[in-house]
Amino acid sequence: MDALKLTMPALGIDLGGTKIRAAAVLDNKILGEPLQVPTPNGPDNIVRAILDLVIAFQAKYILKGIGIATAGIIDGETGEVIGSTGNLPGWTGTPLKLAVERSTLLPVHVENDANAAAFGEVSARNLRGLKCVCVVTLGTGIGGGLLIDGKLFRGAHWGAGEVGHARISLGNKRLCTCGLFDCWEAYGSGRGMVATAKDILQGLTPGQSPLLELMPELTTRQIVKAANDGDIIAQRAINVWHEHVAIGIVNLAHVLDPDVFVLTGGMAECVDFALLHEMVVDRCMARIGENMNIQKSELEGIAGIIGAAQLVLDAILERA
Repeated sequence: MDALKLTMPALGIDLGGTKIRAAAVLDNKILGEPLQVPTPNGPDNIVRAILDLVIAFQAKYILKGIGIATAGIIDGETGEVIGSTGNLPGWTGTPLKLAVERSTLLPVHVENDANAAAFGEVSARNLRGLKCVCVVTLGTGIGGGLLIDGKLFRGAHWGAGEVGHARISLGNKRLCTCGLFDCWEAYGSGRGMVATAKDILQGLTPGQSPLLELMPELTTRQIVKAANDGDIIAQRAINVWHEHVAIGIVNLAHVLDPDVFVLTGGMAECVDFALLHEMVVDRCMARIGENMNIQKSELEGIAGIIGAAQLVLDAILERA
């Protein structure tokens, strides 16, 4: 038998609105290269794509189980999607765990994607011995995962960790993708950075900022480049965006008093961590601020895969 088949890893699958990524995971590490396929339309087609990935990995490995990280609110006991966003139309009500277990005859664990990413961060960085870890995913939106005493905190109705939808402003100024106004996500995400830049650009002329020539299809990449090129308007937008990110972290710090915040996601690359730390501490009560620890993820987008796989491996060990 091929030596790879003796390792018996779990398969971690990260299901997003545009792509599905999968990799074999053992001892918090990915084996080989991840595979990636586009996310098809409709629950049946998504399940089929997941099963095709399982078959592809079974050609190389004897899998112990399958962990799936997906957007939406997940019933951790049944593995059913009980709430979803517009990124995956029709996904609510999908009995994902049951569908994959019936076809593969392998143990399956389904988890919210931000929770899985948080668990992956904590597992891979040996942080499970800490009292409280808060992982914040900064991307197009904002997600979160909470670990208390090394275990995911999912809440009474599986909805804990939706930190991006904490309200940070009044006046119904910005509509969030969730349908509510003034969520942290509407300000501290990539979408929020663009909205802030557009607000600042109102009333200016093209001679005052090259960003005006890029309107209305402005992107975070263009804002960051303009700031790096010395555009003071773009620099102002990024500074205000840091303030918005800081406000959300301050609120979480006063509620949770975590050992550490870990920031992950594409927008974490735009964070000036020294500036953010200063802004957060400046807005915190002294006791909270003096113990503030904000770190950047080191997993480069694979935390969800690792977390999903380790969750199913942990579940197997618990049953044993």
